[in-house]
Amino acid sequence: MAAAQRTVERRNFMKTLGVGIVGTGWVSGEHIKAYGVNPHTEVRGIVSREKARAEAKAREHQLSRCRAYDRLEDMLADPDIQIVSLCTPHHLHVPQGIAAAKAGKHLLIEKPVALDLQGFRELLAAVRAAKVKTVVSFVLRWNPLFEMIRALLKDGTVGRLFYAEVDYLHGIGPWYAQYAWNVKKETGGSSLLTAGCHAVDGLRWFVGRQAVEVFSFSNFSAQNPLRYEYEPNSVTVVKFEDGTLGKVASSIDHPARQRRRHAPSLS
Repeated sequence: MAAAQRTVERRNFMKTLGVGIVGTGWVSGEHIKAYGVNPHTEVRGIVSREKARAEAKAREHQLSRCRAYDRLEDMLADPDIQIVSLCTPHHLHVPQGIAAAKAGKHLLIEKPVALDLQGFRELLAAVRAAKVKTVVSFVLRWNPLFEMIRALLKDGTVGRLFYAEVDYLHGIGPWYAQYAWNVKKETGGSSLLTAGCHAVDGLRWFVGRQAVEVFSFSNFSAQNPLRYEYEPNSVTVVKFEDGTLGKVASSIDHPARQRRRHAPSLS
């Protein structure tokens, strides 16, 4: 009986799973590329408020068998789609995620999951009720530097960890595609939610313990050069259950165009 069950599970794993992409910004293209190199997935749908944008994204990535939609509910009704990638602005993740879960679709969610605790709990409840699988796109766990640090910590090469720091420094200005909505409190959220959560995830991953105390402070730069509606600079201090201390600095208002920097430091 057990052998038969394993055979069924193996066959189910080997089948190709259909993917639906929500959104047509730059990050949706990264999701499409990742699914394209996975032999078990195929992008079968893209949805945008403007169907022409969904069609253009499919052409850009040469997805000849991909259908374009201008309504999320229509794509969620497609039985050929089992996985949904949410590649939309932050404030849409909760309602779209709940709708996808209720439709029985497994979820890959761009960070942040939600802009507040209530929204997170609502999405979590929907996912649990639907019994679908989820993953948040904290991609730095597959960054070679982060993987090496994690391995050195796990095998004890660096000794016992007592302090860890992971910083996220970025300039998200008019030259950046998401700036128009990211700069607003209602849709961007905060420095940690829009960017620094990558560093928070890295810190938690390195330490491997539960946090028991957290303090966070934020402020504006002297001139607020990029006109953020919320304080774009923050420092967060964490105490973990084993006494390890951690710190995350997050800044997104560098006035000059620059590539983001992820800077881990361990003691």
